[in-house]
Parts: sequence; C-alpha cells; structure tokens
Amino acid sequence: MMTNNMSSGISWITSLENSHHSRWPFMQNHKAFELISIDRREKRPYDLQIKDRIKALILDQTFYYQDILPDPLELANVLNIDEEFTVQAYKQLNKESFIKKTEQGYEIAYLELTNYFFDRNVAIYDAIIALGLTPSIECVSKKVVTLSDEEAKGYGFDQARTFLYINRIYKGNQRPLIILENYLPISIFPDIDQALTGDEPLNAFIFEHYGLYAKDSHRITKAVNLPERIAKYLNEPAGSPSISSTNHVYDQYKRLIDYGQSHSTSSYYFQSIIHWNTTT
Repeated sequence: MMTNNMSSGISWITSLENSHHSRWPFMQNHKAFELISIDRREKRPYDLQIKDRIKALILDQTFYYQDILPDPLELANVLNIDEEFTVQAYKQLNKESFIKKTEQGYEIAYLELTNYFFDRNVAIYDAIIALGLTPSIECVSKKVVTLSDEEAKGYGFDQARTFLYINRIYKGNQRPLIILENYLPISIFPDIDQALTGDEPLNAFIFEHYGLYAKDSHRITKAVNLPERIAKYLNEPAGSPSISSTNHVYDQYKRLIDYGQSHSTSSYYFQSIIHWNTTT
C-alpha cells in the first residue's frame, strides 16, 4: 500500500488559478475542485481518502449521474500529491461501479433508480435502461375489474368504472426493482385486455395502439416498509425500507388514462445491482 509523503496540514481544493488551464480547459470551474479534499494529518493513505470523499459526494447527490470528474493527473496536481494516489482512487471507484471511463473522461456511473424514477418522473423501463441494465417485465396479474363509485373516484376517475388491472414487476438483469399496479380505463382503451400481453413497456404500447401519450404525470412518493404481500415479489424481507408511489397520468387531451401504485426495492439494493451488472 502507498504511504502519504506530503507535509502536514489539510489540503482543500479551492481554485484552479495555479492549474494548467490550457491543458484541461473543461475543468476550469469543475465543482469537484472545490469539494474533494485530503487531510494530511490522517494516517489513511491519500487514495483511500480521495475514494471515500468522492463516494460520499456521489451518495449525497452532490455529484450526480453522468457528471464528469477531473482527470486524475489534474486532480493530483491541484492536491499537490503523486498522481498514483488519484489513479488508485479512481480504479477502486470504478471497481465498485461508482464511476466509469468514457470518451468524456471519468463519469459518475452510480444512479439510484428511486431518484431517477421518482424525482425526475421518468418511465420505469427507460430508467432501468439508463442504469445500463437489461430491462424486463414480469406480469403478476392481468384482469378486467369493475370498481365501485367510491373506489374509482378515490383513484381520480370521474366516470370510468371498468378497468384493465395489471400488476407487474420491473427487473434489471432479471433482478426485481419495482412492482407496479396500473388501472387503465376500458372506455379509453377498448380491447386492451386482449391486445396487451403484459410484458411490454406500457407507454410505448399505448402510443402504438391508441395514439395516446403521457402528457402530464402527478406523482406522490413516501417512505414505507414493505408489506409481506409485496416484499415477496421483490425478494426483500417483509418490513424492508421502500419508496411507495401513487401516480396519475394524463394524456394529450388532459384525460386521466392511468392510475398507478408502485413499491421499490431499497436504495442499497439498487447499488448492489449496478455493482453486479458491471462485475459479472
């Protein structure tokens, strides 16, 4: 293991005024240079300090998915340490699937599907692809149901009472990520119970068969503990932390075309999936 050989004191990255601007012009105002730090008084090697600091900045979403980190040499120059420390730190972060090397440089590869799906309001199928995983859908249940006036109005439907109910598990590399229940009005989607097989992306299917698309989506999320009936589908212990969501989807004509309820696996599990994806 490398040993620290710089003078004592804390080194903070504060500016690039003394850096080689002409060589790395795209890094001149990079936020990483203000945030990544080492403590020269610590006994831990600098590479471990840098790795842990960057990992913390990724996990608290200071650095986000697809952000570009500084070049290892430039970071080492600003920190006034040997380049080998930053190279080793980046290698470990890459091994743990927090970053990856691309044509643009070292890119943040870590992405919690919960944040991408719930915060950015992205379709689940597309979010799984964005993670670099192979998406698939397992249909647990598909049937036509008739709701009471109270139930239908509780879901936001003024007139529709008959729906296609589907309950599906969205997976990345065959591992469960989210289970989603949808209620689709038969009045808007005639014969959908026959046309939809249950394992296709819903947004693409609706546009292809009915010419409709999700113009607006109102999603409400909350932290919950997984009930046993749902946990079993996600391969999680009952009571595991989860993010639950209810979603109202409106088409280009401002009609409510879908009411959805979902539960996700834990954030920790998403990270383990990304790691599994890049190391097997």
